[in-house]
Amino acid sequence: MPDIATHYAFGLLAASRVERSWVKAALLALVALTPDIDVLLRIHRWFTHSFAIAFTIFGVVTLTLLYVGREGLLRYVAVAALLYVLHIALDTFTAPTPVLWPLTNQAYMLNAELNGVVAEDGVRIAPTISVSSKAADFTQQPLIEGPIISPQGIITAIGVATILLVEWFVRRQRYERG
Repeated sequence: MPDIATHYAFGLLAASRVERSWVKAALLALVALTPDIDVLLRIHRWFTHSFAIAFTIFGVVTLTLLYVGREGLLRYVAVAALLYVLHIALDTFTAPTPVLWPLTNQAYMLNAELNGVVAEDGVRIAPTISVSSKAADFTQQPLIEGPIISPQGIITAIGVATILLVEWFVRRQRYERG
């Protein structure tokens, strides 16, 4: 699975596009971690990793907010839904994920690569993409382990932090100039 740092970094980057308050963006980005709540039950990639379930839950929340007249919160619901779905999408690149459960009991994994070759006769690009599936396994496991921070997560976190710091610096410079 992508590590916690990767999920949070992408969540923070996306949340910061909508919410300019660093504190609110940082709190909103925590939604990007919520699909992994299933790990506490030792069943990773359970129904919490289903697009169908996510759309249903966020749809009900949206309709409820509209019904009670709290339309001002809809942008947060939209960002939360995006962050939740982003987590699931990222997970499909690392292991089979039941993205369409309960519509199907299959767990899907995507493998996408773009390889380049530089040779005497020129440059070639070789894209490959494949989808594999297997039956979803919702049985409780004796233990669940996975990376909290991996080398890729560190690189992702540094990249996102760099983007956010550059944006902050540019906004500060514009503010100081008037």
